[in-house]
Amino acid sequence: MPAKLGYWKLRGLAQPVRLFLEYLGEEYEEHLYGRDDREKWMSEKFNMGLDLPNLPYYIDDKCKLTQSVAIMRYIADKHGMLGTTPEERARISMIEGAAMDLRIGFGRVCYNPKFEEVKEEYVKELPKTLKMWSDFLGDRHYLTGSSVSHVDFMLYETLDSIRYLAPHCLDEFPKLKEFKSRIEALPKIKAYMESKRFIKWPLNGWAASFGAGDAPPS
Repeated sequence: MPAKLGYWKLRGLAQPVRLFLEYLGEEYEEHLYGRDDREKWMSEKFNMGLDLPNLPYYIDDKCKLTQSVAIMRYIADKHGMLGTTPEERARISMIEGAAMDLRIGFGRVCYNPKFEEVKEEYVKELPKTLKMWSDFLGDRHYLTGSSVSHVDFMLYETLDSIRYLAPHCLDEFPKLKEFKSRIEALPKIKAYMESKRFIKWPLNGWAASFGAGDAPPS
């Protein structure tokens, strides 16, 4: 029986999970909740056997998880992709935390009612953060070396989302542009992005000041 991934019908925190599952070729079913499905979700939320009910959720046989990073760590662990030494595992955890910091920073701007005001300062400070990531990536193909891991999809998704807000943000960082293109060129990722199942928009929940709506900004 395929695993079940539940989330809103948007990219958000579930998109890195989707990308990781697609990359691994894992069979899964999506349970998508639309804009008008909040009552449906609330009626199901506490009746699914989830310890800490939330979206996204991931149900794999008897394993029932929420929290996107926990879900990705579980999937990575099943595939032996969480490192083989305490140092490797700690390094992966460090990258997870930094990638979530990047995501949260983007989210704070997008959900701010004064979006246009805070956007300017965010875009101004963004190069410092992107330089940190570019320097960290260095000459490696992926964040942990020559092989793809779940943290690559965490970083990729936020970089791809940020470009809608600041289209030229990666122009000064060719290594990050190459990293982004490298992820998109992975055969299974490319096929997924070209499929009808791929969610391109919205980036964020419908209450967001940016990244919501019916279509990307022109």
